[in-house]
Amino acid sequence: MNMQSFKELFTQATSHPPFSYQERLADAAGPPAVLNAPTGSGKTAAAFFAWLWRRRYHPDEAVRQSTPRRLVYCLPMRVLVEQTAGTIKGYLDALEPDPGIGVHVLMGGEADEEWQLEPERDAVVIGTQDMLLSRALNRGYAMNRFRWPVPFALLNNDAFWVVDELQLMGAGVPTTAQLRAFREKLGTSGPAGTMWMSATVDTARLETADHASPGNGEIFCLNEADAREDRIRRCLEARKVLRPLQLKSGANAKGYPKELAKAALELHRPGRQTLVIVNTVTRAQALSAALLEALGKKGEREEAPEVLLLHSRFRPQERRGKNALLAQASGPQGPGRIVVATQVIEAGVDITSATMVTELAPWPSMVQRFGRCNRYGEEGEAEIYWIDLPGKAAAPYGAPSMDEAREMLGELEGSSAAPGSLPQGGSAHEGYQVLRRKDLFELFDTAPDLSGNDVDVSPFIRDAGETDVYLCWRDWEGGGPPPVEEPRPQREELCPAPIGQVHEFLSTGKTAYLWDYRDRAWSRVAQRDLFPGQVLLMHRKEGGYDPQAGWDPAAEIAVEPVPAAPGDPEESGGDDQHTFTGSWQSLQAHSRDVAGEIENLLEQLSGEAAGNFKDELLAAAMWHDLGKAHHVFQETLLEGLAEDEKKERSGVPWAKAPREPGRPFTHSRPHFRHELASLLALLNGSSEPGLSDLALYLVASHHGKVRLAIRSLPGRDGHSRRAEGPQVILGVEEGDRLPAVDLGGGCFMPETDLSLSAAEMGTGETRSWLSRTLDLLDRHGPFVLAYLETLVRTSDIRASIKARLEVR
Repeated sequence: MNMQSFKELFTQATSHPPFSYQERLADAAGPPAVLNAPTGSGKTAAAFFAWLWRRRYHPDEAVRQSTPRRLVYCLPMRVLVEQTAGTIKGYLDALEPDPGIGVHVLMGGEADEEWQLEPERDAVVIGTQDMLLSRALNRGYAMNRFRWPVPFALLNNDAFWVVDELQLMGAGVPTTAQLRAFREKLGTSGPAGTMWMSATVDTARLETADHASPGNGEIFCLNEADAREDRIRRCLEARKVLRPLQLKSGANAKGYPKELAKAALELHRPGRQTLVIVNTVTRAQALSAALLEALGKKGEREEAPEVLLLHSRFRPQERRGKNALLAQASGPQGPGRIVVATQVIEAGVDITSATMVTELAPWPSMVQRFGRCNRYGEEGEAEIYWIDLPGKAAAPYGAPSMDEAREMLGELEGSSAAPGSLPQGGSAHEGYQVLRRKDLFELFDTAPDLSGNDVDVSPFIRDAGETDVYLCWRDWEGGGPPPVEEPRPQREELCPAPIGQVHEFLSTGKTAYLWDYRDRAWSRVAQRDLFPGQVLLMHRKEGGYDPQAGWDPAAEIAVEPVPAAPGDPEESGGDDQHTFTGSWQSLQAHSRDVAGEIENLLEQLSGEAAGNFKDELLAAAMWHDLGKAHHVFQETLLEGLAEDEKKERSGVPWAKAPREPGRPFTHSRPHFRHELASLLALLNGSSEPGLSDLALYLVASHHGKVRLAIRSLPGRDGHSRRAEGPQVILGVEEGDRLPAVDLGGGCFMPETDLSLSAAEMGTGETRSWLSRTLDLLDRHGPFVLAYLETLVRTSDIRASIKARLEVR
């Protein structure tokens, strides 16, 4: 595309020229590790346009090729995600011609997975640290477990991470540093990088066991000339006077919300916006209710300022409504607005106020909050009032960081909190669990342990006590669990809630359901079984949510479900999605189509490490569904046909059938996996077509259900060595016979007996599958191996979707 300069690109997209520092960042020899810039100086635009310029418009092709095709924008809070996505979409929409770059939001549910089918396309992926880091660790929150390896691959290969506002990320900071180090040491397919951004960067927090603290040459800061530019100068010099606010009630006292509401109303300026920031959602909800009560019934008096509550415990539908109101300017002739918020306001939210009231927080957080008052110097003089929180009221923050902030604020009393006047400060957080190489390799295996449990990645993502589950309210008939056919929850329906509060909520007799992929049913979840990142389905009558207040365990009224588009049911261990495409398709035709998709992908991914494995990828594409020739799978496809049609079609091994797409079906053997049959046939010594271990792994893993080990499902009948009869694993029985199959292209497999000996441990006469895959993991590293797995899986899905569309 023809764009003569970065300035031209930036101006066309934003209608104003860039700051000098934004131009320097884009034209630097390479992206820095740290971007240190004050609040209100356009860090989001700086990071996005630097990536866009280098990826699409830079005159040097080498620079374009060395810039990752995915920009991953990691934010600490949910409220910021959709606003940031809207801003970036607006930039792209203003460009002519359309650059064709998708902007995708990761907030859980089904809708966030579309971008994963297009690994060759440039994309911007925006999400919270919960959603992004859990996926980058192969334990994606609020998504089906069998899909974990795909975002793990795409977020760690050919991806440039922008990590915004370190002061809010807690345990996520060392994890992002360790992941950067591991990508460099273990290798990726395509370039990868990370840049941290904040107005208050403590680089010591980026020093971990495997990652060195960035040196001066890796830190990009504004210079003196930048500070003299008019728009930045106004931000740096914007006057906002700091004063303490003394309240009689402590923060945890019953009378605190009403006293704070009274003070906020007294300090509010008509026609202006007042911002009140408290440190917990519970206090924010109580304060909002107290303000509405003080202003009259629901704030209906015309002269009353509008009250807007912002925190992270809303469903997307309600959150978008609040963001839309926030974007509307408060008329200078009207009563104005009072915004009650939590820490969500500290990063990325483009908001300003004439008056701010804030509870004490660690100094880096206070600096971010100050940046939301008189943000652009639009007020002659603004006011900031801070409330001390001694003792237990300091939670969720620790005493040392609060003591430091209290001391610094005391020294600044009566002075301006303009960014150019504030001292540096902020101690590094300590005591976080650090991701090690051993942890990363263990997380590559997505199978649960023998008791059915998974590795808990929450200590690598959020501070203890801040982990969430995701709640979805629906209406269904009957008093029991939801029907099996209930569509999987979609992101529009999900509300994050603290796992501790949900535990207490269930202890009061409330009922929630969790999808059991082994039993293919919604099962009532016990308090002891709650786990970070789970999606829980509740009947609307259980309550727990108020559209105005958000997640509220005390809310007893029935919850109005969010209208959701029809979708597929949740996937279980025995399901084969995309099998029913609307028409019959032979195994040979489908294999050919998948190989064609691999060819197309590799052509567009030229220059990546994946191209070095073309032979293995193509072999896996041809052989991946060999096991569908197994009589169990064929019987499932032919089920329900008239005898004459069944007889006519039984001579051809089929891959697809004309039933409703996505409809779950049940094999005659529970949990049957055709890809295990494919693998075992290819491992047979008498008929093995000479595939490498890598190609065999790509065959086995293309549904995410047979990967590192050939493993029985824990506690399930028929999936272990039985006292009588042959051994059965995942529906494949020792001694099963696979008929002869001609897949075309010279890929022919004679009649083959299947042996489960590869499931055994050790490296004896028959080398175990586990020993082979662990060697692959050591040889290629987790990122490249998952990426190759994703290319086969993506090609398989794309071929299936195209087959379905051709029928329509």
